[in-house]
Amino acid sequence: MGQRTLILAVGFHGLRRLLQEVAPEYAHLADVERITTGFEEAVVAVQQWQAQRRVDAVVAAGSHAAYLRDRLDVPVVSVRVDGYDVMRALAQARAVTESVALLVFDQVPPELQQFLQAFAPGVPVHHYRSANEARQVVATLAASGVQGIVAPGLATDLARQAGLHGEFLYSPEAVRRAFDDALALVAAAHAESARRQRLDAILGELREGVMAVDRHGRIETLNELMAQWLGQTRSHWVGRALSEVAPELAQAFEANPVGQREGETIVPLQGRDLVIQCRPLQEGGTPSGHLLIAQEPATIRQSERRLRGRGRPQPVGARYGLHDFLGVSRAARHAVTLAERYAATDSTTLILGESGTGKEILAQGMHQASARAAGPFVAINCGALPETLLESELFGYEEGAFTGARKGGKPGLFEHAHTGTLFLDEVAEVSPALQARLLRVLQEREVQRVGGAEAIPVDVRILAATHTDLAARVRDGSFRLDLYYRLHILVLRAPPLRERPEDLPGLAKYLVARVARRLDREPMVAQTAVTVLLAATRAQAYPWPGNVRELENFIERLVIAAECFDGSGQVALAEVIPEVFGDAPAVTSDGPARDEAGSWIAPGELLHGQRPQALARATVRSMGEVQSRQQRALLALRNSHGNRAAAAQTLGVSRTTLWRWLRG
Repeated sequence: MGQRTLILAVGFHGLRRLLQEVAPEYAHLADVERITTGFEEAVVAVQQWQAQRRVDAVVAAGSHAAYLRDRLDVPVVSVRVDGYDVMRALAQARAVTESVALLVFDQVPPELQQFLQAFAPGVPVHHYRSANEARQVVATLAASGVQGIVAPGLATDLARQAGLHGEFLYSPEAVRRAFDDALALVAAAHAESARRQRLDAILGELREGVMAVDRHGRIETLNELMAQWLGQTRSHWVGRALSEVAPELAQAFEANPVGQREGETIVPLQGRDLVIQCRPLQEGGTPSGHLLIAQEPATIRQSERRLRGRGRPQPVGARYGLHDFLGVSRAARHAVTLAERYAATDSTTLILGESGTGKEILAQGMHQASARAAGPFVAINCGALPETLLESELFGYEEGAFTGARKGGKPGLFEHAHTGTLFLDEVAEVSPALQARLLRVLQEREVQRVGGAEAIPVDVRILAATHTDLAARVRDGSFRLDLYYRLHILVLRAPPLRERPEDLPGLAKYLVARVARRLDREPMVAQTAVTVLLAATRAQAYPWPGNVRELENFIERLVIAAECFDGSGQVALAEVIPEVFGDAPAVTSDGPARDEAGSWIAPGELLHGQRPQALARATVRSMGEVQSRQQRALLALRNSHGNRAAAAQTLGVSRTTLWRWLRG
């Protein structure tokens, strides 16, 4: 059994407490030793450990990480903050004082600058590179009236010494990320060293062309396939400069300095195009050259189909754009405007709204408006499936994972949505066990299939939706707080129909046309009846508790029932209206509406406080008035030989009113 991994965690000030809290969580993975001194003393302490055993990595933060990295031959992993850490710390500081500044070590990363500009535009941001510079910045901020500073440990202590509120920037999650990065770095270094030792034995078995080149560009080894593509035997190439024997391949290295990794490059070689990847080689943490991997495009396409295409359905796309979220109201336009703004980012977005308000239309529209529009849009209702089935649908499974598992396994929806968007509807219904797995995907951007051991990277933008109060679920313990924060980065609200009554006419007109087209029915008579009935609902302030879905279902019944109308649309209307409303209960936010005797109240009664027959009579009278006005307008227009201004003057109304009468 080999020696256990040793990670040294360096930190004092505020970081000391976090290291003490988090380090025990990694005891089963590595030996973690804490060093509570800084700068030169920390360098001496690390060197003392190196004299006793191999130190695999050092974890530190801010100025300490930079100082140690320049003076040690051990990989130093920095504790990094993300947008979640910044927003958490700013929120806590603002609970004490509104006058807050952010102070970070060295330059602010571009992605953090973009995040702050978008979500904390009023917060001043400063940086420092030394302890003296940190003191100067803190003094300047104090003199300018700033009362709180969010910063790493050194600057936090200085702020408190200056009488300001100091909020520690780092979170336990940031420290965990650093430990995870350190473990990943150590694992990669060990794997790279082992691969170097076994390289010659492995190269001959690979289906790719492989070549190892040292830091000076000389060929160390290559496999038979690569030698065949170059046109000579393996022994002919070993020890020669790559730039001499294959300048096309050498360009891939020249564009990629030793120790850095390059993406894929297409290189023409001996009459064929090859897809080249350059990967750095290290020995004891020091760059020692490159590993070049070459594949023919056809081979890559076959591998892609096997790995990602196995069991994958046809590519899925979004049917709706943001223009399909209909409405002229301020609430509807605000929702669309926010959705357009959020679509420009890759941040996780939580869409809130009652049932039937169009949450999925907003989700599909955001996908269509995003840079991922060419990728798949995959949606799943998390409340519609039992836990075990939902788990296998989301994460996929390996062959033999459970009884009845498909031969060869099956990729999950996260894999199906790769390079696109995954929409998790009714996310509040996910069980606590699955919440933990979902959180890991959001954090690590990789999935592990049921029954599998390999982590599969995925590039997916997450949109989630719920009609329930997630904060209340967190309070009652049924929803994880950490997952809530991961989902609650950007929030979009789909407004209910009762908050945008001015959208009813346009929605009704659109839905009548769509329903009539789907059912192959004539929409004209139904459109007239809908216009009158919607006027009645506005007058009685009917809240449409089922939102657009209820409105569409109501219109579908009306379109079907409209076949009972005669040419005038009046004779049978009294019979049609009860049929449209029926005896089903009106649904409110508290469930089916009931009268004082406990009986169900039909929607017609909720509208007018009367039975559907009485509503029908009132509607017939209203339709008669509409048609009478329309006939008068047509007659006046005929008498004025089509001159609308003259016709309006004859009737004593404006031209706008005349136009409305003509439309009915």
